[in-house]
Amino acid sequence: MRTAIDLADAHGLDAITIRRVAAELNARPMSLYSFMDRKDDLIELMVDEILGEMVLDRLPEDWLAALHAIAAQTRAVGHRHPWLIAAIMQRPALGPNAVRHADQSMTAIAGLGLEREQAHTLLIAIDAFTMGFGGLELAGHSMRQRDGLSESEWANSTGAYLNGLSRAGRAPYLARLAEEPADDAFAASLNWLLSGFAASLGATAGTAPPLRPTPTNP
Repeated sequence: MRTAIDLADAHGLDAITIRRVAAELNARPMSLYSFMDRKDDLIELMVDEILGEMVLDRLPEDWLAALHAIAAQTRAVGHRHPWLIAAIMQRPALGPNAVRHADQSMTAIAGLGLEREQAHTLLIAIDAFTMGFGGLELAGHSMRQRDGLSESEWANSTGAYLNGLSRAGRAPYLARLAEEPADDAFAASLNWLLSGFAASLGATAGTAPPLRPTPTNP
């Protein structure tokens, strides 16, 4: 399993075939087919293996801090394995580690006394936000790699482009995004989401503990 994961980390999901994984293991393809019928089966096993990395050793007692910690861990794991988000979007994860990951999130909000539908909707919203944010970060990384630019070079190039539009009288408000990027937009955005949820319950979300920024390069 680790051989397939390492292969995907280095070359993407398209590099994963039963034959290629077998070659990496110096084994006959048929020896792997005795354990799985198709490539999709292998990818499902890979996804569940990686989902185990998302389970925290210790969950903060406060529900808001716990959900921030889970989301930050999920984002970090997605950075380590850039193919993961696309794989999850293509097929729901239902293995043992997927269950552990979901149960961890349910444990975090157990003390809120939510109705089943409320809990389900909240956790879907957090997962969708986290994977969507991570997907955009990975897309930006891929674009920088394609153009051979460092993160600072990419930022300077984007800023120059937006400023040029502003001077030409086009998209003046969009150009402001290039002036001062947020230190950790992920944590701030997630806190807005959770604060809105807490407000809908008549609770106060407060402020989550500061998170160390996760590197944007996977």
